[in-house]
Amino acid sequence: MAPSFRLLCDVDEAFGQHALLHPSLSGYYLFQYFMHEFFRTRNGRNMFRGHLSRQGNVLWTLPARLTLGAMWLIDCWPKIQGKESWFIDKLRLPFTWLQPAATSGASAAGADATSAATGAAAGAAKATKTVFSLSYQYGNDPMMVFEKMPNWYYSITKALIPNQQVAFFMQKAMTIMEILIGLALVAGLFTWLTSAATIAFVGVFCLSGMFYWVNIWMIPMAFACMNGSGRAFGLDKWVVPYLQKVFGKWRYGTPRSLYGTDTLK
Repeated sequence: MAPSFRLLCDVDEAFGQHALLHPSLSGYYLFQYFMHEFFRTRNGRNMFRGHLSRQGNVLWTLPARLTLGAMWLIDCWPKIQGKESWFIDKLRLPFTWLQPAATSGASAAGADATSAATGAAAGAAKATKTVFSLSYQYGNDPMMVFEKMPNWYYSITKALIPNQQVAFFMQKAMTIMEILIGLALVAGLFTWLTSAATIAFVGVFCLSGMFYWVNIWMIPMAFACMNGSGRAFGLDKWVVPYLQKVFGKWRYGTPRSLYGTDTLK
């Protein structure tokens, strides 16, 4: 019998025995089984010929983690100070249903007077051609991922943020979340979760019509940081093993030998 096939049979047998003796452990051992068969196979001995089981040094993703975290912090810096702060009750979200309507004849007249200027500005904006690119090109305006929100997302967002008071709260909450994500990435704390949150935030910004293609690099960089980059010069080196130890015992208990007991009788 070939060594690889014998090893596979041993793993299958061990997995079956543990699942029968300890039903609560079946999910844990199923996860370990897939990790062993696809992601931790030596010498490329799996159906993917080693493409999924390559092991690399997480040190190489340290610059990506620091850059991604710094991007969040630098982007949030104007949002926490001065007149552009998102912590004052001033609308920053560009959603049309949140914009205040004209309530008087004078304001309506003012709106008519400014409509011409607005139209001229819109014409000038259209004259500047937006170009699809994954990096900024000098002299061209970057293209947005979505020029406007899809109809289904428009309905969801309008239901979640129906008025300005909720919008003010969401502006503050989003800014705080972005700062926490940036700090956690720089410190290397909960890197997998903060990278996943980065991907989720980028998805929300794209669907909201607030994101450009030139910044889409954040998604693949966040995926790269999910390889455990927080364990290289980061707090995850100590925090994650501690949490695995604590919650592993809390969920599955402490493994003990069954020899010399009546458990199997």
